Amino acid sequence: MLFSTATGYALRTLAALPEDGTFSLAKDLASRLELPGPYLAKILQGLVQANILASVRGPKGGFRLARTSDRITVGDVVVAMEGPDAMEGCVMGFPSCGDEHPCPLHEAWGAVKAQVSASMTEATIRDLQRMDLRHLEEAGGRRPRRGQAE
Repeated sequence: MLFSTATGYALRTLAALPEDGTFSLAKDLASRLELPGPYLAKILQGLVQANILASVRGPKGGFRLARTSDRITVGDVVVAMEGPDAMEGCVMGFPSCGDEHPCPLHEAWGAVKAQVSASMTEATIRDLQRMDLRHLEEAGGRRPRRGQAE
């Protein structure tokens, strides 16, 4: 996995939030998505700090998108969860790797980073909401391994 489990949980949760602005409780989201409640609550607070979610305390409170889902990119979520330098550095871990002293994977990793970065800035939470992710949820959030039946 390229990014942390927390980033995956954040994306799944954002895709599950209603577009109509109603608030959802963290415990309800955790239950519906079968995610660990305390861990998800921490993730949601991070998304509030990044201005991706809005939160209100109290019986009619919870979490909702801070802006429409078509204005939140996957890249926004990755930066909020992983930091702005999530894809920087050498894939092999060499501190001096760069254009002047490339590692064996420098050029290939550069192409992968460019493709992933472009995809993350184009894909939005609305795109995720429109996808049918139920088959993944039914499989425990995991895709079948190569060679396994779907």
